[in-house]
Amino acid sequence: MKRSPDLFMRPGRAPLARRAGALLLCLAAFGCKAEAQGQAVAPADITPASSVYKTELFNLVDPDGNQYGSPAGRQVSAAFDQLLGQAGQDPKLLRKRLLSGPAVQGALWRIGASHEWLYQICQANQCNVTNVAMFYDEQSHRAAGRLVYRCATQWLGNPGDTEKALIEKQYPVSIDADDAAIFCKKK
Repeated sequence: MKRSPDLFMRPGRAPLARRAGALLLCLAAFGCKAEAQGQAVAPADITPASSVYKTELFNLVDPDGNQYGSPAGRQVSAAFDQLLGQAGQDPKLLRKRLLSGPAVQGALWRIGASHEWLYQICQANQCNVTNVAMFYDEQSHRAAGRLVYRCATQWLGNPGDTEKALIEKQYPVSIDADDAAIFCKKK
């Protein structure tokens, strides 16, 4: 069986082909590096110290506002309270509503230089109209995210563009007309 000639192996074209290949690899490497800085990446290296955060938010945060349990739970609870306090609603009522429903297990994301946990939790039977998607940075104890309360969306804690984009991708807001008619806050 006869092999077709390989441009990279032909004597007359090897230097040009190598330079073109190196240029493409260089461009790809710089392009990937720039892209990685502006996007979130799910790291695979969850350490034993950070594994305490790999749970549902209600396992770290008490619905009544008590800060109990592990030190990690107390830190997340305080950050959650601070985040809800920025909403302009009664934080205790909002906390009870949000912690009444199902939750998604926290997922670790690398955003720039920080590692942040992304949580999502919602009000029972009204998940698409009252929910929160929250990032928590275990190093700085900063919380930031998106609150959807009775269909109104609010960004709290000054999330960055990358955090906002990831929240919108992972947990898009989708409110059907029937739920909007029943649950959405009337103006």
